[in-house]
Amino acid sequence: MPARRTKRFTRPPLPQRGGLDAVRVVATPREVGRPVGEVLLERFPALGSVEARDLGERFTAGEFVDQLGEPWGETEAVTRAREVFFHRELAPEEVEPREIPVVFDDEHLLVVAKPRDMASIPRGEHVRRSALVRLRVAHGLPELSPIHRLDKQTGGILVLSKIPEERGAYQQLFARGEVQKRYVAWVEGDFPTPASLERGPLEIREPILKRHGDLWAHIDPEGKEAWTSVRMLRREAGSRRTLLSLTPHTGRTHQLRVHLAHVGLPIVGDELYPAPAPDPLTGERYRREVSEPLALWSVLMAFQDPVTGAERRFEWWPREAESDE
Repeated sequence: MPARRTKRFTRPPLPQRGGLDAVRVVATPREVGRPVGEVLLERFPALGSVEARDLGERFTAGEFVDQLGEPWGETEAVTRAREVFFHRELAPEEVEPREIPVVFDDEHLLVVAKPRDMASIPRGEHVRRSALVRLRVAHGLPELSPIHRLDKQTGGILVLSKIPEERGAYQQLFARGEVQKRYVAWVEGDFPTPASLERGPLEIREPILKRHGDLWAHIDPEGKEAWTSVRMLRREAGSRRTLLSLTPHTGRTHQLRVHLAHVGLPIVGDELYPAPAPDPLTGERYRREVSEPLALWSVLMAFQDPVTGAERRFEWWPREAESDE
């Protein structure tokens, strides 16, 4: 029988605020021994901005605590064993109403169809507007957490775990490549004729390299193995756009976008790929200007549930990819 719980889960010492978790800080070796206030200002410069509340006052008020809920003093030295938790002071953020359709819901999982151009988790300027925070608030599920990644620009199936003790088991499925995935995308370019694909789909096997700090991933012999199967679903009448079904057999960063651009079939609305040439003066590269959202959606996730043992299969189809016929 599958194990219901995968590991001990320690609950954070500070409750959520508006669906948002407290920040957790674990000291690096070079930070050990330094005053906690100094370390936090270095890591989070916004704590010392003119718009922020006085940091000393926040320490005095007990807003910075360790994993046991004990307050930190601003000049106390950090250690590897004693963590820091605190809530961010968020800039005003307009949260417009947006529907996030529910695909599946039970005691273990919530599966939704995330809209395009919505961050999955709090990041940058998208905190309260992220799918995770919206869903926690809307469904009253403070411990909800995604078990896989879905880029902000990509729409479609997002699977979230409701029980923290089970989350690791689901995440390991993705880490081990035991999840069947399928995407659909509108691309521009000349897709191979059906006659040339009679023996099967177009197989793209090109290694992908993603360097830390570089926004773009690249086809590179020194990269990690990457494999995508591509099938044509239909062509758009009167244009060079084609709707494709995409099966990634590996999970590299931006894999579908990189592979399709590499074979001359960039996804409609892709501001990153094909990667633009560096500026001749500065050497910098800039995002492409696009007039419509990225036309890429996750439409299927299937796996054997490690908690219940059930065969899970979640499917959803975007109306932008529906046939006009």
